[in-house]
Amino acid sequence: MKDYKLYAKVASTIRKQLFNLKYQNLKLINNQLQILSQKTKAIQKSSHGFDLAVDRNWLASANKLQIRIKRNIDELASELQKVANLLEIKQSPIPKGSDIIAELLNLENEFDDVKISRSIITVITTPITLEEVELGRFEINLYLRNIKNISSDPAYKIVALEPNPAGSDDNVTHPHVSHEKLCEGDGHHPIRNALTSSRLCDFFTIVHQILQTYNPDSPYVAIDDWEGVSCYDCSYTTSEDERYYCESCDNTFCESCSTCCVQCDNTVCLACSYECPGCETPVCQDCTDQCSDCERTFCNDCLNDDNLCLKCEEKRKENSDEDDDEQYVA
Repeated sequence: MKDYKLYAKVASTIRKQLFNLKYQNLKLINNQLQILSQKTKAIQKSSHGFDLAVDRNWLASANKLQIRIKRNIDELASELQKVANLLEIKQSPIPKGSDIIAELLNLENEFDDVKISRSIITVITTPITLEEVELGRFEINLYLRNIKNISSDPAYKIVALEPNPAGSDDNVTHPHVSHEKLCEGDGHHPIRNALTSSRLCDFFTIVHQILQTYNPDSPYVAIDDWEGVSCYDCSYTTSEDERYYCESCDNTFCESCSTCCVQCDNTVCLACSYECPGCETPVCQDCTDQCSDCERTFCNDCLNDDNLCLKCEEKRKENSDEDDDEQYVA
């Protein structure tokens, strides 16, 4: 049974938000016009000074004022463009309450799963699969009291009901959804136009279509890397077959950021590995020790049983031979 009393309250809320939105847009235009007026006055003031400096042959002052006037004119041109852009935005007439109620009724006919309350309208999508990656169903939640802020806030969120997030980022539940916000792409203006004219069916249809589409040019995470894991060092997303687990720091790395210890064959990241100065091969920290004499760190193969490196071993041998020679001479 249709709850027409609820629909009337929802229509009233939407109309109020659209009135607030229109007022904010008009106020924004007015503020921009005030800025234009201030920039114009600054140019007039500098122009008067420039005229006086030229008339009295004050060349240094004229040069400084010329630079100032050029900067003011550039700023004025920028502000003029902002005003022009604001004036080009079509101000849709506030729809009648009966028109909004008709949209709500049509919304329930167009979508199988719709929830309507005084503050939120929710449409639940069908299960979405993109290039064999199952992403599940999503909630499209339109927050009615945020419609007035759509110039800076999208006023809606995309919530995954059966989350299958990207392996590299749990906040990416869809190639074009991050932190429950949709990357609208070319749908930005159609979505805004649908909301400002209260075409609710069009709004939910456009968003639903974007969720069913994969754009390889602008994903938060590419669908080919969906099951991947981000390298702890360089953040490169790696597939399961290309990732390496560091035995020392317990993090996952890509091939370029990892190596293998030549002593124990354990995989370690570059930060946890150590290049032995004796043989110049990578080893993990567990397969190293300090030379007893020079206290430099070497791999175990480059230290003898007395924990001496090759140079220190030779040095001890030379000292021992010298001691033997001295005893022989004596």
